[in-house]
Amino acid sequence: MPSCPKLTVAAVLAASAGVAATAPAQCTVYRLGMPDFDQRRSVLPNDGRMYCVPTATANALAYITNHGYPGVLDGPRDWQSQTHYDDISDLLEVLGVIMLTDPDDGTTMGPWFLGAKSALNGEGFFLVGSFQAKGFQGLSPIQLADQMRMGAIVMPLIGWYNNDFGGDWYDRDGGHMVTMWSAFGTCGNPADMLMGFRNPTTEDSLTQQSAFTSTFSDFTYSASWRFRRGSEDFFFPRPQYQVAQFASRLGFLDGFGAILPMHGLTTDAVTQDISFYVPPALTDAPETKRFRKRPWPGGDRLIAMAQGVLPTEGFVLSEPDRGFATLSKAHFLDGDFEVVDTIASAVDLAVGRDGSAYVATSSGVLRYELTDDGAIAITDSVVLPAAPESMFYDDATDELLVLSVADRRLFRLGQDLAIRRNDSIPTAAPLLGDGSVIVNPIDGSEWIASTGSPMLTRLGRDVTGRLLVDAQPTLPGVDSPVAPQFDDFGFLHVIDDGVVRAFEPGVRGAWVVADTPLAGEPSGPIFRIGRGRTNHTPDIDDINILPPVPIAGEEDCRADLDLDGVLTIFDFLEFQNLFSAGSTWADFDHDGSLTIFDFLAFQNAFAAGCP
Repeated sequence: MPSCPKLTVAAVLAASAGVAATAPAQCTVYRLGMPDFDQRRSVLPNDGRMYCVPTATANALAYITNHGYPGVLDGPRDWQSQTHYDDISDLLEVLGVIMLTDPDDGTTMGPWFLGAKSALNGEGFFLVGSFQAKGFQGLSPIQLADQMRMGAIVMPLIGWYNNDFGGDWYDRDGGHMVTMWSAFGTCGNPADMLMGFRNPTTEDSLTQQSAFTSTFSDFTYSASWRFRRGSEDFFFPRPQYQVAQFASRLGFLDGFGAILPMHGLTTDAVTQDISFYVPPALTDAPETKRFRKRPWPGGDRLIAMAQGVLPTEGFVLSEPDRGFATLSKAHFLDGDFEVVDTIASAVDLAVGRDGSAYVATSSGVLRYELTDDGAIAITDSVVLPAAPESMFYDDATDELLVLSVADRRLFRLGQDLAIRRNDSIPTAAPLLGDGSVIVNPIDGSEWIASTGSPMLTRLGRDVTGRLLVDAQPTLPGVDSPVAPQFDDFGFLHVIDDGVVRAFEPGVRGAWVVADTPLAGEPSGPIFRIGRGRTNHTPDIDDINILPPVPIAGEEDCRADLDLDGVLTIFDFLEFQNLFSAGSTWADFDHDGSLTIFDFLAFQNAFAAGCP
């Protein structure tokens, strides 16, 4: 069993802000106090053998409850206590219902995505997202750590594979979900990263909560491996890492679910520097995270940017020479940008939930996808009968909306860029200046706006399917709405006078000022709000048809705050630092506040020693 590396006082202090600040400590990220509920319970169908997804999610919900959002599960609480065993059993049963968990076949990620959003009870501005390896797209352990660095709670998916075809060919049989709490060694080879996680399964009692334990695993990788899942018609050469702890079961890292803080991509109005901006969400990480990078040498003009399915990654469109633009693959945490292509007359950019990049040019749209050799290349293109200006990818329909201001046309394109709709925009909808097209995820409504009018237009359709004006609100105090976008909760955000402003529906069709984590943030005219996204595809996302493997973990030693495996004076120093920083990692009596009683609770835990 791998052991945890020793962390310094500075590293733990930095981790209390969400990610370590010094160069060596940036290689480590973790969350202390993650619950570890048992999935196997006599009160659950089939004794909970297939309840790993609800259980891994319950760990995350309980953690959120203890770190600033008590309304999620009526907390905070000492989740290890047997007092709460029946409550967690009830929770797992409810999660199983809303996530459509089958007692014999498990849970798929589509119902998980919807169920996890419902389970948050509207507490906080948390987004839900998921990603699964498919086609040529794999998943690195470092990408899991990146989601934690941005403040997410991550639930890795371990895919079970068989080797019935022999050689390096692996066919997916099902999967298992765990809850990640740490990543060590993230600055080197991804295969060498050590992941700490809570494994929901146990062989202990079906009526009592077992001791919370952590399992640690590194990874192995071979470029010769080929993978297939669900209805995929052949074995793809995608990078998938085998989880060493599950090697005997042919367990490979092939996805994750995540609960994310609200975030956005903002720009400096003068320099156009991009900031990946993450306001504080949980009280164990009370500081705002801001990852800044200018991805091009001086003189380039930023045209557009867009996040991918992984919020930490996406694409940037910039203009080094008049008339020509550079499309770059972007890693927004570290500021790494890889040039993909040079495009003539590019005007806008969008990213589909399958990871494809769509670039609008003066005549049509190009689609870029990952190919079998690991490159990103054009796979489809279309010439439109009107010049595009603005685009938006509608995840709910898997369609690309394209707005032509000059010709007053609104197109809907399929993923293959086939034109599904070509509509005339009603003359009552003002289109002056730079135009925008967006979709409200709450009701799927289409909206258009332009910088030359304070009025936004919500579009509807008449009985013949033609577009009509459904509503035309104005936003109080906004004369020229720039970069309008809806978040996952239906709040409308715009840039006005260099600042992000937020609005929500009021009475009688009016919109009023709203308070969101992004409201008030400075930004230039190019702005993108984070969305909770999933690349779930029902015919490829097969179900968990095999029970998980119980493996021995290391029992928690709660007072070992420096994670060196022994209790020393340094653990007292860590506690004092966390307490002074206001981190709920110091809330040892689980009452939701930091008091003298937390010092007493810590002293008791220290005196009890490690298991």
